[in-house]
Amino acid sequence: MFRRRFTALACAGFCLFSLPAWAGQSATEKTNDFAVTYQINPAHSGSIRLKGFTTPLTKLWSVNLGSALGYAVIADRLVFVNASNNVTYALDLGTGTTHWSKTSGGGLVGAAYDNGSLFLVTGGGLMSAVAAKTGAQQWSVQLPNQYSFSSPPMAINGQVFTGGAGSGGTLYAVNESSGAVQWMQSVANGDDSSPAYGDSGIYVSYPCQYYKFNPASGNLDWNYNGGCDGGGGNTPAYFNGNVYIQDWTSGNYVLDAATGAVVGSFGANNGLTPAFLQDGKKGYGFSLDQGTLYGWKTSTGTNLWSFTGDGQLSTPAIVVNAMVVEGSQSGEVYVLDALSGRQLWSDNTGAGVTSLAAGQGTLIVVSGSVVTAYKP
Repeated sequence: MFRRRFTALACAGFCLFSLPAWAGQSATEKTNDFAVTYQINPAHSGSIRLKGFTTPLTKLWSVNLGSALGYAVIADRLVFVNASNNVTYALDLGTGTTHWSKTSGGGLVGAAYDNGSLFLVTGGGLMSAVAAKTGAQQWSVQLPNQYSFSSPPMAINGQVFTGGAGSGGTLYAVNESSGAVQWMQSVANGDDSSPAYGDSGIYVSYPCQYYKFNPASGNLDWNYNGGCDGGGGNTPAYFNGNVYIQDWTSGNYVLDAATGAVVGSFGANNGLTPAFLQDGKKGYGFSLDQGTLYGWKTSTGTNLWSFTGDGQLSTPAIVVNAMVVEGSQSGEVYVLDALSGRQLWSDNTGAGVTSLAAGQGTLIVVSGSVVTAYKP
């Protein structure tokens, strides 16, 4: 794959279509009890509050779909998962039965939900929208300029965002209703970074290069330039006025969301997006580093506790209410008290856990080709 460095950041798209009004709500306020994209919400903070959700949990159902699965999206009493055989499944949240399924070409890299629609992106850059409740196709568009897509989409307030690579990189904003590309921006270098939303901005991160864009106009708000660029990237998380970035080239940074200034750092360097909890005025982060899960204060970065489980912890953590959920390659899934790290519950799904999601009162665990649902 050929990539070259881009320095120009002028809007390369056009704005002939009406754009949404950006009111500045937090991602969690907008999505209620749905898990709408990678790491649950558009901020990718991995956190959600679900009324009445507590331990112990009971296995509600488990289904093997026969192919490796990506992360789950939960909305409209359905669980959406993309399979490696290019099939998107919509499973009934209560029973696990297939409500609908749809085949796409080119390898699916992720899904996002907003306003009753599910948005899909293939590895070749074909973005499509389907009705979440029926699977009926609403539109599809081939995203221009790039040929390699590995960044899961994120959708909020009438726009879908994703990134593409090949020759440099491009960040895209697409109209949810029509599929029209509203704007494009050049980035270095477009891989593996699902756009995050917070503080009225869109954030992406690549080696030594971190960005904030205005979602409505595509204008660049800031670019942190660490003096290099290259392939690869990581999904950032927005939490409480800061952006958390894992960069395999130079470490982990906490950036002020308003200015892009580095204000701190945090542990872990494995590319897994951290999860967060707001408890009153205090903030807490949870990240996996070399098989150990850490809980830490966001104000200082100080570790409060660590948890090794069975020694095979493997997934980005998520936070439900004041509980941290973590999965293991052994198939074990753990629920911990967020403030103390004390284990509250565990169960084995029968296969190595690859991703976690929670929404509409239910914990969804993806273990390779198996989807398992738990409820209190």
